[in-house]
Amino acid sequence: MDLTKISAPGSPKSFLSFHENAEISAVGALPPRAYFIPFADGQALSADRTASDRFESLNGAWDFSYYDSVVDLPDDFTKAAFGGFIEVPSNWQLHGFDSPQYTNVRYPIPYDPPFVPDDDPVGVYRRKYTYMPDGLRRIIVFEGADSCLYLFVNGAFAGYTQVSHRMTEFDVTDLLRPGENDVVCAVLKWCDGTYLEDQDKFRLSGIFRDVYMLSRPGKRLENYRIISDMHGNFSFSAVGARCELDLFDGGELILSGEADEGRAFTAKIGGAKLWSAEKPYLYDLVIRSEGETVLEKVGFRTVSVENGVFRLNGKKIKLLGVNRHDSYPDTGFYASREKMLRDLTMMKSFNVNAVRTSHYPNAPEFYRLCDELGLYVIDEADLETHGSIYVYGSMRENSGKNMRDSIAYVAGSEIFRGAILWRETLLVTRDINRPSVIIWSLGNECGWSETMRLAALTVKELDKTRPVHYESIHLSLDGTPNGDIDVFSTMYTHPDEMTRRLSDAGETRPFILCEYSHAMGNGPGDLEDHFRVFMSSDRFIGGLVWEWCDHALPTGTTESGETAYGYGGDFGETVHDGNFCCDGLCYPDRTPHTGLRELGQVYRPVRVSRKEDGSFVFRSTLYFSEASESLSCRYEITDDGRAVSEGTVPFSLPPEGVCEVTVPEACAGFSSDAFIRFIFENKETGAQVCFDQLRLSEAKRPAVRPSVPAPVLAASPLSFEVTAGDARFVFDRRRAKMTVIEKNGVNVLEKPMTFNFFRAPTDNDVMRSDWYDVFLDNPVTKVYETSAEISDGCAVIRSFQSYGRAVTAPFGRVRAEYRIDGAGSMTLSASFETDVVGTEYLPRFGVRLFADKSLGKVSYLGYGPFESYADKHEASYFGEFSSEASLMYEPYLKPQENSSHFGTKRLSVTGGGRGITITSESGFSFNVSEYTEEELASKRHRHELEKSGYTVICADFFMAGVGSGSCGPRLDKKYRVPVPRCEGTLTFEFF
Repeated sequence: MDLTKISAPGSPKSFLSFHENAEISAVGALPPRAYFIPFADGQALSADRTASDRFESLNGAWDFSYYDSVVDLPDDFTKAAFGGFIEVPSNWQLHGFDSPQYTNVRYPIPYDPPFVPDDDPVGVYRRKYTYMPDGLRRIIVFEGADSCLYLFVNGAFAGYTQVSHRMTEFDVTDLLRPGENDVVCAVLKWCDGTYLEDQDKFRLSGIFRDVYMLSRPGKRLENYRIISDMHGNFSFSAVGARCELDLFDGGELILSGEADEGRAFTAKIGGAKLWSAEKPYLYDLVIRSEGETVLEKVGFRTVSVENGVFRLNGKKIKLLGVNRHDSYPDTGFYASREKMLRDLTMMKSFNVNAVRTSHYPNAPEFYRLCDELGLYVIDEADLETHGSIYVYGSMRENSGKNMRDSIAYVAGSEIFRGAILWRETLLVTRDINRPSVIIWSLGNECGWSETMRLAALTVKELDKTRPVHYESIHLSLDGTPNGDIDVFSTMYTHPDEMTRRLSDAGETRPFILCEYSHAMGNGPGDLEDHFRVFMSSDRFIGGLVWEWCDHALPTGTTESGETAYGYGGDFGETVHDGNFCCDGLCYPDRTPHTGLRELGQVYRPVRVSRKEDGSFVFRSTLYFSEASESLSCRYEITDDGRAVSEGTVPFSLPPEGVCEVTVPEACAGFSSDAFIRFIFENKETGAQVCFDQLRLSEAKRPAVRPSVPAPVLAASPLSFEVTAGDARFVFDRRRAKMTVIEKNGVNVLEKPMTFNFFRAPTDNDVMRSDWYDVFLDNPVTKVYETSAEISDGCAVIRSFQSYGRAVTAPFGRVRAEYRIDGAGSMTLSASFETDVVGTEYLPRFGVRLFADKSLGKVSYLGYGPFESYADKHEASYFGEFSSEASLMYEPYLKPQENSSHFGTKRLSVTGGGRGITITSESGFSFNVSEYTEEELASKRHRHELEKSGYTVICADFFMAGVGSGSCGPRLDKKYRVPVPRCEGTLTFEFF
């Protein structure tokens, strides 16, 4: 392109006009191509692109100047003095320039396309480049810059590019001179492309992906296309130059040929080894052309949709995946190869087999890693216009249209049609040769329109070998038919609704949840329910959890050395969406949440069940692998939490197959809570991959009363006092609370024991305002009656009271019975009743005790070692566990309910020669913490928490599940505290 015809000669600043022209997405850039890195002919080939003699990294320290507005730029800013340095790649907001902003849906600028605010921040970058003419062209490559980039070489305009996550190449040879050269980039925070990049993430700016220079011949291999299918069919077509091809299988040359423009090379490989996520077999293809050599990895595989079923290599499979953003606390959008490798390796270790690149193409090396490690990729275009729903509502001429479909407003606008189709072209062209890419996704949350239909057709024209996905087909302003989309998709759909949607009249496409089980804070709690639905029909492809990691940025370091993280609202933003960005399966530093451990267990490759004859059935959820090739199995049997037997289990388990195994020791007679746990480990690393625990027997413990004198009961108008051996109990009749539990002259209670209905709201507790409205957090007690008597050798105290505070009727009433035997053991039985529809459901029903902080040792027989809830305990198992109160805390970035343990039969909290033991035959939930629920509920960040000075013990007859309601269905009724009536019993022993 002749750049002198684009704009009249003038100062560099005069060229900065393309970013408000929606018809221009690039100027002076080379045509998009498939990603590859050439090596010099004869050079040893390597998977490491930096080893190529034709590759020069331009990463590192660049001169940098920041301007609050593009208006403030000097006319010849390429020659102006620079204010300092910045690392490339990076985001300038992480280096003290401008501030991060987190928004989910809302546009960060006024909707006025193609225009952006005049106060459009700009970063100017400069570095020196030494050039010695050698007959090769110099092509500078930018793998990503947000939001747009103007390039100048030695003061001359070289080109322009937008689409933040695209790979852009500029041939700058004719602007270079022998010796030292100036390469200058002006990167603007906003451009007309900002309207198409309204993704749910921190808004950061700058050159955030690798920059490098390629040295290439003038006549060269410009592009190529590889097709290799499950039948061994292989084809290679070239653009720009003739190619010589050698295909190697593990170092053995199996095929040679030539390809030229207009003449593809085709062949058939007999007995081709197929690529899948389970067996990611890759062939080496060596391409020689015009003094260059390219090493390409080839995977033979076929993706198809047949009769409503998604298939890989002819087999129906399930995608058990996650959504992933480029997000790191230290490097922002920049994902180095090492960081990407860590993410993907972690995913594999937690049995994830698929990833959706939400909501833009990842760095090119990401896909090579997915090829090698074995992960299915849903590759998504750099496109989202979610802010339409707010824009549409403010447009007076559209006020009568369907607001539900308003998300389609921007994508349906003629002004952006060309830009949207260009983004689809960029997506497919760059990643078309990657075997790991099995589905193209047009983008995210743009609604459906004629433009999006044309986008689908554009993708299909470029590639006919992969299906096309797009969730937003359900939301249309113009009634455009959506039959050109191959996959039916929804987000955050309740499992029951999934089944109904599958049978919608006229809908025959395979069904995927492109986002589900919003992993925000303490959650998600509905993973197993979704998995069971995925497996219920061949038409379900599976789903991808939202999302991989918490987005949060460091704001400092605490006195203890802990990193303080900030989210929306912590950086002075006028518009933000709080901690909605902290919705990942792992923390920003990649420490797993308990939710990730839950996911890994739900996605386990082997599941175990028991037959009536006592044998066990292993069932594989793998599709291409014999499970025993990579997994070994051992078992352990526990009786009342104590290990009584262990051993190994030989097995042979074909793909999607079943096998039966026997463990004679499991047939022994057990009278307590006995379980067998099958533990599957990676044969190569020894790491645990998954487990399954099955119950062998349930405890039946008859009540045995000690043969001791009955307790002594003393009553007064305000209290009941019970003396039982060396224990003394005082019950406050006025407030219906146990105020003193004294053992050997020391009061175990630092505060009165109270009934507890509140928990520090989780991010998924979206009805939390209702809890405050009816005063669950701080109720007042109305005592209707109390009584006490000696009965059957025990002191029995009964009470009936209500709980509420103001405005409405009491939210509930409790009948309680405290039965104290002569040994000082107390059994509390309580029932809760409510007839007030003041809240969708209760978080809990139980009691809370404040003990001296010296009671810090915790042991329990229940589900551990991780926090567990009614709907979130797949990663835990029933056993005997011990910990410290100080460690029983899950440090969610925004404090909330955490570290409860479901299905507990026995809890002991001890220290300083004293202790409390709580038991329940039916099981209860508990947590022991240094923090009160009030403290957790009142603080925005975990580093702000202050310890209570007590050991706080919550023992719950019922603790509600956690669900994924922060962006998903309401908590299923089976996981809620049962109302209008529920009851439970706990036995306390003090020593």
